[in-house]
Amino acid sequence: MIKRYTEDQQKIPMETLEKVYPDIKENIQLIQKPGEDNPVFTPQDNKAWLLAKIWVRNSDFNYHELVSHLLRTHLMAEIFFIASYDMADQHPLSRILRATGRYTLPINITARNTLINKGGFFEEYTAIGNEQWEVLKKATEKITYESLCLPDNVKQRGIDKLKNFHYRDDGMDIWDAIYKFVRGVVNRCYKDDEDIQKDPELQEMVMFIYNYGFLQKSDCPSSLKTREEAIKYITMIMFTCSAQHAAVNHGQYDIYAWMPNGPTTMRKPPPKNKEVTEKDIMDTLPDITTTLEAMKVASFLSQVPNDFVPLGEYPEEVAYESHMRDPLMEFKSTLMGIGEKIRKRSACQEFPYEYLDPAGMENSITI
Repeated sequence: MIKRYTEDQQKIPMETLEKVYPDIKENIQLIQKPGEDNPVFTPQDNKAWLLAKIWVRNSDFNYHELVSHLLRTHLMAEIFFIASYDMADQHPLSRILRATGRYTLPINITARNTLINKGGFFEEYTAIGNEQWEVLKKATEKITYESLCLPDNVKQRGIDKLKNFHYRDDGMDIWDAIYKFVRGVVNRCYKDDEDIQKDPELQEMVMFIYNYGFLQKSDCPSSLKTREEAIKYITMIMFTCSAQHAAVNHGQYDIYAWMPNGPTTMRKPPPKNKEVTEKDIMDTLPDITTTLEAMKVASFLSQVPNDFVPLGEYPEEVAYESHMRDPLMEFKSTLMGIGEKIRKRSACQEFPYEYLDPAGMENSITI
């Protein structure tokens, strides 16, 4: 969504505009460059406003699926998992990190063969067309370490004060729970910061991710110098592969089964004026074949695997290791409390937000 006032509006004091146009802060301009054939749409524009919002949702769909979902969870998780696999089985962190990659490689291979391949879903049924790799390349260049760390991301985006923002609130609860769990494990395995610096397998994993995931960006870690740095880094990996993926994955069918709420593509160009009819809207929305294909993909990606393993569940031989046992018991208890709080809130909501209920997310990206 692009917020921009017309040149005439920019000359008028905002307080005057707000009296004349009470919804002036809600506006959409669909193309960056101002012009007579690129109007600013507002809620007073009736069906033109509706069509403008549908265009925004079309952009949101493509960005969400290709960048927020595929790139920033699936593909980053693949890098994390491959990087961790060089750790020895006896390494105290290896089995925690490997659990974050269960089934991720197979599902990513499926995506490469059916969604982002030549003739696949994105090329045939979305506005991205055959530019998906170019979009992924540009988006990868913009990934930062802090953008994957929820507390930093919240501050950077200025969304820390928004009311009723359940993704932020539930996500922060889960981030804090993971952080506390990882801290308990790390502090039992490493007696001081020097131990972290002298762990070649952990440092090699971070360097691999720095090279192939963060593309050697200067603001991304290439090594870990303290226990606190290691705790935050491992928390970032676990959060990305569990809660962040759940947030962008679990609601796909709920959101996109109603095509106007997230059209994959549009059959006509953006409106050049505000004379929009219902027929214009219907002629712009995708056809029935594209709609059914999108619903099928959204339904498939919202499925839960038969051998679902919830966040915080590990095999007995891992769970009962000395450095794992107490932190893991506390972690499970905290996650249970978060779930209870979410379900209690849901009882008072017409449309409950439950995508970050820990009972419904896995340690890893499996779908």
